[in-house]
Formats: sequence, C-alpha cells, structure tokens
Amino acid sequence: MQFDLNNSILGKQASNPERYDASFLFRIPRSENRVHYEIDNSCLPFVGFDVWNCYEVSFLTDNGLPVSRVLKLIYPAESEFLVESKSLKLYLNSFNMDRFGETVIDAEMNVLTLISKDLNALLETEVHAVFFNENSQVNQPFPSFYQINLSDLVPAEKLELIEFSRFKESPELLRSKITETIHNYVFHTDMLRSNCRVTNQPDWGDLFVQITTKHDIDLSSVIEYLVSFRQENHFHEEVVEMIYKRFQDAFKPQKLMVAAMYTRRGGIDINPIRASHFEMIDASMISTTCRMAKTLRQ
Repeated sequence: MQFDLNNSILGKQASNPERYDASFLFRIPRSENRVHYEIDNSCLPFVGFDVWNCYEVSFLTDNGLPVSRVLKLIYPAESEFLVESKSLKLYLNSFNMDRFGETVIDAEMNVLTLISKDLNALLETEVHAVFFNENSQVNQPFPSFYQINLSDLVPAEKLELIEFSRFKESPELLRSKITETIHNYVFHTDMLRSNCRVTNQPDWGDLFVQITTKHDIDLSSVIEYLVSFRQENHFHEEVVEMIYKRFQDAFKPQKLMVAAMYTRRGGIDINPIRASHFEMIDASMISTTCRMAKTLRQ
C-alpha cells in the first residue's frame, strides 16, 4: 500500500457507517516522519509502544441489545506503520448497528477478534486489543512523576525573564553543560501543545520524562523547547519521537524515557511511550488487565 495522505479521510467529511466495514482503516508509515530526524527504522534508538484508549465503542448482540465498552489498543513502536485516528474512529463506529453474538460475552469476543485481525493485517504487527467496563481495575501511570512539575523546578523569577517567541520546534534552544557527575531528572509537564498535521486542530498532552546523563541540564531551556512545539504540526507519536531524539542528541543520556498522555479527541486518546530501556516503560500503560487512570485534561 503506497502512502498518500490524500487517500485518507483525515480532514474530510465522512458519513457515519451503519455496518461493520474494515475498509475505513488507513495506515501511515512511521518512516515518513522519522527520516527528517535521522531515526533509522532498521535500528531504532528506543523501544516503545503506542497505547490507544477508545471510549465510544458499541455494538449489538443478536437480539439487538447494545453493548458499550472502552477499548485499549497496544502495538509496538517498531511497527512499520501507525493507524490514522479518524479512520480508526469510523471503523469502530461501523460496529455500532451490527450484531455479533447471541450473548454479551459472545459479542465481545467476536468484536475483539475482528478488531485484532483487522489491525494486525493493516499494521503488519501484533496489536493487543482488550475491552474494559466500569468494574475494571484502574491504575495510574507514572504516579511519582506527578510530584515533580517541570515548571516548579525553575525559579519563577527566571521564567518571568524568558521571552517565549519560538513556536516552531527549535532543538537549538536546549542547553546543558557536560560534567563528571551523573544527573538524574524526572518530571512531568502539561505545557505540551502541538497541532494535527492536516486539520491544524490543537492537541494537548501531558509529558513525562526521565533522563540519566552527565549533562547538567538547564531546565528552563527544556521549557523553552517544549513551548516551541506550540505551532508544530505532527501526529502524537511523531511528537514524542522528536522530543526523544532531540534529548538524546543534546544530552547523550545513559537512560531516557519520554511519554505523553494526550487529551482525547473524537472519543480517542493516544499515549505514545519511548524508552532506551524496556524496564523504564510504565507497566500500567501496556497492561491488558487494567485501564489507565486519566490525567486532569483527559
């Protein structure tokens, strides 16, 4: 399948489907953005996953009883493709008026089987799909990070002196000094804003970062850099990978983790995570047995 964003329904009007239809699904090659930041698909500088929470999934049993669930999708960052979000929304809507089993359990299993099969084929990778309801266990990703807000790590008077005027991604803003000491940084921030690559609609994210490096990082420069995404047009996954690669290039970390939990749009939130070491990936994000607790804006 040759990539052409004009072939997708992103940014276009589309009728709401009435019956299950996998043809709505559209994929985007990750390499289309990675090549600009010297990320080699064959030798990725990270491990990671894309985690999608879909809150408006519903379908019918054979006698027309509606079943509503939250769907969690997990697939690896090393996959060649990512699924385009509006196509996924329309695809999931196509289940709404169709019948999938004699009982609720039968319908759930049949729908999950279809979703897994369709997304596995589309993305050419293993996609984990699981349903949750109001009784499912909920875990908070990155619980310790919430105690450390990036803005609180920089004196207010220093922030007030900064003239924030760069609103296109500007890695040259990142500043640090190499030392002989190991520095550990852990923080989160709700400053991240970027825009959809096609519709230009704003995307709001909470960013979570862990860095181990010999660089003494000027954290005010990190704030300046993150603010520079404010008029940048990229998909969620691309933003996280760009930030990861810029931090890697600037700070030469021994360990690095960057994750974002984005505000939902169209009933879906997307939560990419990239890390230098697998053990840095928060287990709650990629768990198939618990829902993820939401951030304030989600």
